[in-house]
Amino acid sequence: MRRDRAPLSLDVVREIDFELGPIRPPSEARSLLVRVSRNCPWNRCAFCSVYKESEGYSRRTVDEILADLDAMKRVHGNGPRTAFLQDADPLLMKPDDMVAVLEGLLERFPDVERVTTYARSKTLARRSMEDLRRIREAGLDRVHVGLESGCDAVLDLVSKGATREEQITAGLRAREAGFELSEYVMPGLGGRDLSAEHADDTASAIAAISPDYVRLRTTAVIPGTPLADLETQGRWSAPGEIETVVEIRRFLAGLAGVETRLESDHALNLLMDLRGDLPADHGSLLALCDGVIDLSAEDRILFVLGRRAGRLRRAADLDDPGTREWLERARDTLLGDGTDPEALFLELRRRWV
Repeated sequence: MRRDRAPLSLDVVREIDFELGPIRPPSEARSLLVRVSRNCPWNRCAFCSVYKESEGYSRRTVDEILADLDAMKRVHGNGPRTAFLQDADPLLMKPDDMVAVLEGLLERFPDVERVTTYARSKTLARRSMEDLRRIREAGLDRVHVGLESGCDAVLDLVSKGATREEQITAGLRAREAGFELSEYVMPGLGGRDLSAEHADDTASAIAAISPDYVRLRTTAVIPGTPLADLETQGRWSAPGEIETVVEIRRFLAGLAGVETRLESDHALNLLMDLRGDLPADHGSLLALCDGVIDLSAEDRILFVLGRRAGRLRRAADLDDPGTREWLERARDTLLGDGTDPEALFLELRRRWV
């Protein structure tokens, strides 16, 4: 029997009156989300659509944030064990204010074991080590940094707003300050023309930084972004799915001897099982890439179609007769009219954004 729920009273609505930003990392899915600043202070990256329609960057006051934390406390009680500070670059907040927010957060939620945030390389590179250490000691444990690429040509093309040198400096300073560091890398961001340089220079940048985590985020072209305009103008072209795997393998080959944790924790990635500890798992990660690269032309299509349709997770799933039969029927239906497979795959990839 269906039971209609009573509408929320005004008192309850007031209890949950706090701001939330638009995004957080997949690894923070269960975290308490605390909006420290609004939107992105840069907001020019060609690949990103998150803040393009926003009203601009602004910093929230300590009083506003603490009031949100009070509202969250009434709703969540002791709350989750982790917290994430939003939006794109909370470390632009004055260090004294950030310390006050962290102290207020941990006072209200004493069971929180980890506090994390996004941070721009530009900001990490400019903050004094004294201030970074104060913020770390106040309770900020981990920073998520969008490296995207270690290649200056790629960073310039996509208007990242940071150079390779700044990215490396930022990462090293974050580690020196005692933060856990998670660096994001975007396979495919250099397009076809800069694929090799993107892979090699990004690997060498990661090797120089040696972050705790490297997280893969395969590039997807979102309509309305500057990257889509670059594609229309013929200044950038997306690598195919298997070409991207070849690029990732080249990137991984450049990480020999590097100590880090590789994560492929987003559905945009074709190889969701590409994760492990380096250097121990280096050989097995390369072999996983090779297992896809070495597929026959027919099986490549079936594998990519199956991944982008959410039907399978790894190449070995093609050995299941039922899965293979379903994929062959889907292939015949979707490509029977002469549709280019790569165009279809890129469109399916965009749907995971």
